[in-house]
Amino acid sequence: MAKKNNIPTLALFTAGTILLGLTWLMPTFPLLAFVGLSPFIAIAVNNRKEKTIWTSLELILLGLTISFFMATLYSKTEPAYLIGQAIIFTMVFLGYTFVRKNLGQGVSLITIALFWLAIEYLLLKLNSASSIYLADALQLKQEWVRWNNQTGYLGASLWILITNILVFQAVLTEHKTNWFFVLLFLLSVAIPMIYSYMLDSDSITKEQMVRLYQSNGMDLNESYKASGELIPRTSAWISVLILLFTFVKRKTNRNRK
Repeated sequence: MAKKNNIPTLALFTAGTILLGLTWLMPTFPLLAFVGLSPFIAIAVNNRKEKTIWTSLELILLGLTISFFMATLYSKTEPAYLIGQAIIFTMVFLGYTFVRKNLGQGVSLITIALFWLAIEYLLLKLNSASSIYLADALQLKQEWVRWNNQTGYLGASLWILITNILVFQAVLTEHKTNWFFVLLFLLSVAIPMIYSYMLDSDSITKEQMVRLYQSNGMDLNESYKASGELIPRTSAWISVLILLFTFVKRKTNRNRK
């Protein structure tokens, strides 16, 4: 079960906004991507009031909006689109809060990763070229993600989400620093990176992912064409099942009252 902490919500908001903003502003050294989302996870975990699941989530919305603005600082992306995308991704944390409220405090934080990847897949299908993905933080570090021929471009999004969940478990719970999760975090960052450097292949780029979904992708390698973006596609289906089960559980609980 994810544990609450006593860190003020405003401090978590400030930390998350700065870390994610700097991630996009330093694309040649994007290590902050592996920790920048964890304060927002902490805000969602701390949000436990039974009747006000929107409590504090407006700060996540503001933080994501600022972060996405930093990601597109030198582009012509419309502010309305950035705000819309921030609202959609804030629904990840709202969804997690909703599921936890109805299924119990033992709901895994992996739910956040599944919901996030599901939304990325939805954006990929609707507006793949203009959307912002977590994997975009690593666009200038393709030597870190050569393994994404198997996972797809958005496999890097899953990588970032997992490391942020581990950061939360390591240092942002109600307990003292959990060194086991610190070790897992370090390994989760280092092992995929080292493995990537060992591979003699090119990584999948965002442009290739877009071609896969907007054209026939004839110039793509066979491995990627065969699997496509399997991780976010699978996450989308699992997310639908989780939400359906949650609604059924909620309905059942109401009928018993």
